[in-house]
Amino acid sequence: MSQLDSGTFQQVKDLVLSGYHLNDIQGLACPTALLPAGTGVESLERFALERFRFRGAMTTTSIEDFVRYSKGYASTTEKARCFIDADHMTARSVFNIGTLDNPGHADNVASVTLKQTAPFRALLQINGERLKQKQIAEWLEDWSDYLLAFDSDGKTMQIS
Repeated sequence: MSQLDSGTFQQVKDLVLSGYHLNDIQGLACPTALLPAGTGVESLERFALERFRFRGAMTTTSIEDFVRYSKGYASTTEKARCFIDADHMTARSVFNIGTLDNPGHADNVASVTLKQTAPFRALLQINGERLKQKQIAEWLEDWSDYLLAFDSDGKTMQIS
């Protein structure tokens, strides 16, 4: 009679536990297999010629590229969500986020991070500062090409 050690019992236990999960993996959309070591579920996608589904992460500093990518992956059937961080001048769109009832994988995303232009940095520099009339007049003169002023009716005014 052969000797049975703890390794043998562990192998029998792993095989039995794997059998309990066979029905679970039959219903999955992506081909999967049960591996006896720890009875983990493993995707077989990496062995296929193509991915099972699209995943992507686009990052840019160009609003035009961000919009083009967003239009290309936005869908009327599966709504995308865009999260905007005004303080950091970033936006992140998630195209397969799903819903609360049917959550998606949220791994097809696009991000845009805007660069601060010189006029914007100049505006941030004086924001909250008490300037003398001469200082503000000089600042307005220096940056007038980049500024728009509005009257009380919302019509644009000339800065001069």
